[in-house]
Amino acid sequence: MTAADTTAGTASLPREQSTPDDRAVEQRLSQILELCRTGRPEEAEGPYREMLGTPPRDAAGLLSLAEAARILGRPVETVAWAEAAVRLQPDRAEGWSVLAFAFIAAGRPDDGYAAAAETLRRAGAAGGTAAIQAHRAQALARLRRGQLAEAAAACEEALRLAGTVAQPAQGLRQAQAETLGTLALVRTLEGRAEEAEALFQRALSHRPLLPEILGNHASLLARLGRDEEALEQAEQAVALRPRLAGTLHLIGTLHHRAGQPESAIAAFHRVLAVDPGHLDARLRLADSLRVAGHWEEAAVVCHDGLARIANPDDPGRTALLANLGAALQTGGDAAGALEAYREALRLAPDLPEVHNNLARLHQETGNPDAAIEALRHATNGRTADMPLPLRRALLSLLIAAGRTAEAEAEAFGIARTAPEDAELCFGIAALFLQGGRRDQALPYVRKAIRLAPDVPRNWIALVEALRDATLPEQADGADEGLRADLLTALGRPEVEGAGLSRAIAGVLMASPILRHLAALPEDEGPALDEASRTLLADGSLAGLAEDALLLAHLRAAPVCDPALERAVTRLRRVLLLALTGPGLPDRPAWRALCAAIAEQCFLNEYVFAETDGEFQVLAVLVRTAEAALDRNEQPPAVLVALLGAYRPLYHWERATALQALSWPEEIAQLLDRQVTEPLNEAAIQAELPALTPIDNPVSVGVRAQYEENPYPRWMSTGLLPEPVPLPRFLHALFPYATLPASPAWDAPGWEAPEVLVAGCGTGREAVWAASTLKNAKVLAVDLSRRSLAYATRQSRRMGLTGIEFAQADLLELGALGRRFDVVHSVGVLHHMEDPMAGLRVLRRLMRPHGVMEVGFYSAAARRPILAARQFIAERGHPPTLEGIRHVRRDILALPEGHPARAVVRSPDFYGTSACRDLLMHVHELHVTLPWLAGALDTLGLEFLGFRLADPAVAALYRKRFPEDPAMTSLPRWDRLEAEHPMIFGGLYQTWVRVRE
Repeated sequence: MTAADTTAGTASLPREQSTPDDRAVEQRLSQILELCRTGRPEEAEGPYREMLGTPPRDAAGLLSLAEAARILGRPVETVAWAEAAVRLQPDRAEGWSVLAFAFIAAGRPDDGYAAAAETLRRAGAAGGTAAIQAHRAQALARLRRGQLAEAAAACEEALRLAGTVAQPAQGLRQAQAETLGTLALVRTLEGRAEEAEALFQRALSHRPLLPEILGNHASLLARLGRDEEALEQAEQAVALRPRLAGTLHLIGTLHHRAGQPESAIAAFHRVLAVDPGHLDARLRLADSLRVAGHWEEAAVVCHDGLARIANPDDPGRTALLANLGAALQTGGDAAGALEAYREALRLAPDLPEVHNNLARLHQETGNPDAAIEALRHATNGRTADMPLPLRRALLSLLIAAGRTAEAEAEAFGIARTAPEDAELCFGIAALFLQGGRRDQALPYVRKAIRLAPDVPRNWIALVEALRDATLPEQADGADEGLRADLLTALGRPEVEGAGLSRAIAGVLMASPILRHLAALPEDEGPALDEASRTLLADGSLAGLAEDALLLAHLRAAPVCDPALERAVTRLRRVLLLALTGPGLPDRPAWRALCAAIAEQCFLNEYVFAETDGEFQVLAVLVRTAEAALDRNEQPPAVLVALLGAYRPLYHWERATALQALSWPEEIAQLLDRQVTEPLNEAAIQAELPALTPIDNPVSVGVRAQYEENPYPRWMSTGLLPEPVPLPRFLHALFPYATLPASPAWDAPGWEAPEVLVAGCGTGREAVWAASTLKNAKVLAVDLSRRSLAYATRQSRRMGLTGIEFAQADLLELGALGRRFDVVHSVGVLHHMEDPMAGLRVLRRLMRPHGVMEVGFYSAAARRPILAARQFIAERGHPPTLEGIRHVRRDILALPEGHPARAVVRSPDFYGTSACRDLLMHVHELHVTLPWLAGALDTLGLEFLGFRLADPAVAALYRKRFPEDPAMTSLPRWDRLEAEHPMIFGGLYQTWVRVRE
């Protein structure tokens, strides 16, 4: 209830014959009231205080002083002046009416009701304005007691009396408007919003500038979700009456709700200036300050509030302690936050928010087991009685801590009461993923997507559930829902399309046409040509030209399935051969299909096999296109798309002529991809700075490889919608890690974290760092200028401005004279002549509080790679495009049991540069976990944990070594890898920090 609820109206008592001194007092009173009523209470304060020494001697003057005190927010003084007026003229009904409102404003509704009754007795049968105001005062008294029906009846009686007056005076019309506003407030509290709105409109039509009614109407608008209108009305109210604490509080709440904490802070400060004891405003102020990053000020506000509460058991202390804990926790004062939370729980043991914050505090300080117990303590161990949000939090903690059995019991316990809860479905899916049961996770992931399609983590979980999945073949068109989910996923920014390649292939290969294409012979011959033309003529391929999932996959990520690759390779040939016959109709669907194949081939760098017949037809098509351009004619769009499916268009000397023409959307997109972007990269190469020399012979050789074959050529990186502070990111990876309290990377005023990506390649890791770690400033260096140009162009396309790309040799980075909060170097050190020398350089680049992620090839997991490399060496294939095509053909022809054929499961097998990086690198070394443990010990680095590609590996470790829930024992990991050689997927991705 706002200050509007105690409006008394203007006193109208007749004055006795006045003296010159009395007239001076009247003038000062008139001045004070004018300042108060025109929204200038600060200017009225001085004259009002002067008046206190020589108050009026008549009842009318005392009531005017009471009116001023009310507007100035002095309820105790309002009562005192009104009582003085009643003592002077006890028979005047108007005085008792003013006193009734004064009592109610001062929080004395019973006294106010009694004074209103006395007003009615004094008014007698004549009624008039005093009687109407008395009924309204009784309504407000009833309202304070929660007696809504009685309050409404009192308002209606007041309105009935007002309606009996034929020609109401100004004071009576104002009383009528105020009564309509009070009844509107009653209807609002009754939930009868439409009636309330109509009553407010009537009240404001009588008196449009009554601040109390404007303020209460704003409250109704806010309840109805009409926040912009509510804020406009509330601002208008406080412009007229700046000390309406309730309306100021509403303004602050509206700003807070709109994500404008600084404006909310200003409003809540104004509330406390009027009413320092306004607890809710103090709590909201502390919360807004914390959200805005001013956690120290938030703590001061809470301490000040606690100092104002004398009773140690006052419930207000609990709320202030909870907010104090949240402020201190935000600022990194874990000990202070813990003390505040414990005191709050001593006063009120069953506060879910405090238990949740306490759990988060334990989690942030590397004690997930204590976090779990904090949540369970909220209901004395009866988790079934816990509110659903806390049960979800408990489930997340149990999953993160690897307490699988408890997590499973909790998950299915929640499912019995909330089967349609998206967060629960995600939690159950995460649980199954952690246990390696991806097939069981998938239905829950898809249900979570159905319930909450805009939540990024649900789509990330879909990728995890389908990663490397080989779906069983189904009838064509089966599970259209999964098709739709996969198509949507490819368009989501948080989804890395390559992770879905196998699953998409499984869905697409349900098509009989694609299976038929995959089964066509590879060799050339008239029979194959005739079969190809038949497929085109009988309409069998029309469905592929309109298959949205196929087209999206070809554009977004390399095909990583041998059968689908064969099908698309044969499809490309069928479409090419069609142009030597009657011709492929230049319809939008065919253009789109040919352009998508061209984008796929550009993405995999033309790794698909070609025949001599295709080469000959391609030469004819090139001459046809050139002849059309020579005649100032536009070549057929399908022809341009097919040319791009065999050779990158920017290699063709007539590419710029193609750009000057007007093309359908899919061809324009293809030209942008195959001409504009490569030419931009060439320009970027010339601009890139070189920070260090590159003289080491191995570095020179590695640079040469990546200048020829930049790796990887990527389209999407799986970006989160909002960056997170580094501590939160690390806690998600390593819940048992105790991270240093300083610096707080996300604390306001702290310099943004400096990140070094040493060996950034084509920029995926740099983009990841800039978009994942909050406020990160990234320096990304690499040997290859061509790779760096690709990285720069991609980061610009994504609008990332916090990355600096430069050419440098990791071995020379010490000369920069810089230190970093985060050092990232994955997949780099094992390509150096001496990985330990590189690791020493990186160690010197870390700040004392810094962390580092390094990645090394695992000797155990790379055994299939070594077998493939030996197989390639025996055949003498060179690391050229044709050589790589032959390598892939030979490996695909190996029997399933051959050790080298296992590389077919790697996504890197399906692109030219990627395959060279995987199987034909100019220099690479492999390490073991004992070597890694020794290297970290030598350099004074502490092992935080591995970033694991498969969450099931963590569950495997904890099951094998339950005594080490933090999973920080490298000797135990070595034993586990000996039992399961492929658990690291070929790469140790290791996070470390400087040992304290």
